Amino acid sequence: MIRFFALFVVLFSTSALAQNPGDSVEPPESISLNQSIDLLSAYIQRESVSGNEKEAAIFIEDYILTTDLNLRVFSSSSDNYNLAASLYPLGSGKPNVILQSHIDVVPAEDLDIWEHDPYSGYFDGEYIHGRGALDAKGLGVMQLKALQAFQQDYDTADLPFNITVLFVSAEETGGDKGARYLMENFEDELNAVAVLGEGGAGYQNVLQNKPEKVVFGVSIAEKQSLWLQLKIISNSAGHGAAPTTDYANIQLINSLNNITNRKALLLFNASTRRMFRRLGRAEGGIRGFFIRNINWSILAPFVRKQIEREPFLSSLLTNTVTVTNIYNPPGPPNQISTSATAVLDCRLVPGTSSKSFIRYIERKLDNDNITVSVISESPEAQPSRLNRYYKALEDAVAISYPEAETIPFLFPATSDNSLFRSYGIPSYGLIPAVVTEEDINSIHSVNERISLDVLQSGITVYYNFMKELQLKERFSLFGFMEDEEE
Repeated sequence: MIRFFALFVVLFSTSALAQNPGDSVEPPESISLNQSIDLLSAYIQRESVSGNEKEAAIFIEDYILTTDLNLRVFSSSSDNYNLAASLYPLGSGKPNVILQSHIDVVPAEDLDIWEHDPYSGYFDGEYIHGRGALDAKGLGVMQLKALQAFQQDYDTADLPFNITVLFVSAEETGGDKGARYLMENFEDELNAVAVLGEGGAGYQNVLQNKPEKVVFGVSIAEKQSLWLQLKIISNSAGHGAAPTTDYANIQLINSLNNITNRKALLLFNASTRRMFRRLGRAEGGIRGFFIRNINWSILAPFVRKQIEREPFLSSLLTNTVTVTNIYNPPGPPNQISTSATAVLDCRLVPGTSSKSFIRYIERKLDNDNITVSVISESPEAQPSRLNRYYKALEDAVAISYPEAETIPFLFPATSDNSLFRSYGIPSYGLIPAVVTEEDINSIHSVNERISLDVLQSGITVYYNFMKELQLKERFSLFGFMEDEEE
């Protein structure tokens, strides 16, 4: 995952994220925090940059074997190691609620400015440090320890549903050897009815009128990623001292300017309209009224002006195009290359056709010499409905944070949740804890870390989520709950 993004914080000049999220959430007595810390620390110590997940996966596999959970290893090669721990064997056929995280991490760079070795898993009494602490080894430990405690504390002899903690490979590189591989080969065995993974988190200082109130953002949809390569080959080459007017680099630069200078459309959809309605109700007052009705056409000129000043807000409501690479074949400084290549990272609002967007890019380039090819694209997926599982998650958050607001939102990046949504499986993204700006900024950066408060809050909320599922099934409450549509 790219990073959690400061959810709503930039919305109309709100304050910075809180640095002191409040009192820590006490976990159930059956959960040993020391064991959880040790488990995460040792997990971080197993370096697992994408393509080399095996050592870390075997470590988790060995730990699962020490519990009463049911282990299932789906694949075990170095770059394709996927495994699960379940209340019941997957062969039981029970409807399965999946809690998923990824084993792989991005490389650690700038080692000289890390406070602690990125693969030390060092615990300083407040934070566990290292690559993957938040993204997403900490998430996997939260889920696994919560399931282990739930099995110990409750009668799970004959529940009508299964709960599985799923560890996958290759999320950081598109999921082909992780989530996609599992769904293409083991969809029936997984039998998923809902998936909970990474996405939003809890924040303070989101609501201007109530800065102390915690807002949890649960991602119910994600923008589709579309990575494109643009390449031009020109006969105009030669010496840099005598350039022609149409050599490859100039043509490519001019066409890229056509794209980057475009005026993007504001695209409101069901997910963003619902998000702003919920946020506006929580805000209250005149400001809340404005946020709640942000897509009114009468407000369009002011809305566009505000959105253009806020990159995060703009990313939620527009199809974005980022030029991430421009390069030529190797050559001396005074040689004009015959070819030039650029890479675009496009992120599409749900409902946008990737084929039609590629045609749009080709028109904007306005150069028939440039060929456009797809490097990679995530699947198109509809937003998840606010169903019984979302409600159980919302209730679990409320147990630990009774004064908090829980709001569904569109996540502007892409994670494995999109893959599961593309199969019609409701998927929700949340780190169930209050995080700080410094925590968020450490993801994919130096000094990645997770606080003890975040770890124990995550374990506790997941534990309460499982408890809510059991209670609602026991009293047949699910039979009376309809999916929410606004």
